[in-house]
Amino acid sequence: MNLHISNIRLYFLLCFLFVSIAFTSCIPYKPIGIQTLKPAELSLPKNFSQPVIVAGLYKGIKGVEESMAQAAIDSTAALEAVLVLTETLYQSPLFAETEIPVVINYREDTSKTIIAYDWTTIDSIANDNNADLVISLEYMKLTPDVDSYSYWDGSLNAYYGYLTYKVYAYWRVYDPYTRKINAAYLYRDTLTWEKYDYTSVKVGYQLPGFFSAASYCGYAAGVDYAGMIAPSWMDEKRVYFAKGSKEMRKAQGFVKENMWFDAASQWQQVIKTDSSKPKLCAQAAFNLALANEISGNFDVAKEWLNKSEEYYKIPEIEWYRKILDYRIRVMDKL
Repeated sequence: MNLHISNIRLYFLLCFLFVSIAFTSCIPYKPIGIQTLKPAELSLPKNFSQPVIVAGLYKGIKGVEESMAQAAIDSTAALEAVLVLTETLYQSPLFAETEIPVVINYREDTSKTIIAYDWTTIDSIANDNNADLVISLEYMKLTPDVDSYSYWDGSLNAYYGYLTYKVYAYWRVYDPYTRKINAAYLYRDTLTWEKYDYTSVKVGYQLPGFFSAASYCGYAAGVDYAGMIAPSWMDEKRVYFAKGSKEMRKAQGFVKENMWFDAASQWQQVIKTDSSKPKLCAQAAFNLALANEISGNFDVAKEWLNKSEEYYKIPEIEWYRKILDYRIRVMDKL
């Protein structure tokens, strides 16, 4: 009886595998992953060549211990924020080949208001660094909250403690030539570290120290602003056709090796030699559109997509045209 049931299960499994293979073998295209640029949320002036990043710090009131301690914590976070911003911007194609200097500017105005720098100060910073774009962390303020208490967990006396920072960071980007301020942005967050233990929970022991936590707050602020002002790479999916002739199959091998120029030559050969097969030519032209998109030739990609439609209207053309139109609009903003 058990053998009979096992045979039935095996039969249905084989049937399922056969149907799955038959179904997937009918799909005429192959998926492929590519990277495209995600536009920044805040726009920067175009055609700049040399940015400089400024950390605006406050010294605190001499002789006032609380003020000096607060200034030290804020400065720790601010310096971490600008350094992380710099390193993160290098990962963006907009800044990849640029050395970005980081400078410190001590502010004399009150930290209760976020006043923009006067243009004399901006000109001085820009000239000292041969810069035509000034990215400024105007203000960094951390407000700490610490508490710890004991409680009975049902069998033993236990302890709970936490350290919380309310984080405020304000950024501006100055264009010295147009005298305009761009990409003004207030970053706000609340970061909390907490710990349960059977000994008293203290900052610097079970919890991070005030300055270690401040560095992390600066890290979070820097990464966040980099994502706001710089385009970044993101993963997307495309498809290409890999069947129908020996050239199409050969091109598939080149695609797997990321040899798009060689793959394109095979697809062009298909169009030359198989003109009597309009659907196959349409698929080859579609692939050539993809090859040009990956090369950054978006207008040429659209031309090949139009040629694909002239050969044969395959269903993939419509949605791919929308993707190309969107990418052209995105690139116009960069």
